[in-house]
Amino acid sequence: MDSKNIDIAVGGFLCFLSIAIYLYAERYAGAGVNQYGPNFFPQILAVMLFIASVVCIVQALRGHALKDLETIDKPGLIRAAVMLLIAIAYILLMQVVGFFIATVVFLYAQMTYLKQKSLLVRVITSVLVAMAVYALFHSFLKIPLPEGVF
Repeated sequence: MDSKNIDIAVGGFLCFLSIAIYLYAERYAGAGVNQYGPNFFPQILAVMLFIASVVCIVQALRGHALKDLETIDKPGLIRAAVMLLIAIAYILLMQVVGFFIATVVFLYAQMTYLKQKSLLVRVITSVLVAMAVYALFHSFLKIPLPEGVF
């Protein structure tokens, strides 16, 4: 199967998935803490997924699909598996130490694994991104985040 057909098939699947997510999120309609209900964020993500999927399909139909697929690179597969394990550890750690601390540790670990050389950049970026995400969800969207034992 060439990459054009793969892009069209994946784009179509993701279109259907985004519609299913949007409709599933409708179940959570109701009054939230603010004017947004609990369905707001999942539906925004579903719309963004749908748009990206349509763009993928259109690009493939216009002949802008990636070149034919190459073999899977073993070091790349190992790197992806390690990144997935770090993400799973992040989810588990978040329940224990809370969102903010777990997010700082997660981002720092990801940047370290991806070989970001500057310690200062890793620390500052981890803290600033965690603060921004916390402020967005906690203050603006009024969505409670895991607090953990701390």
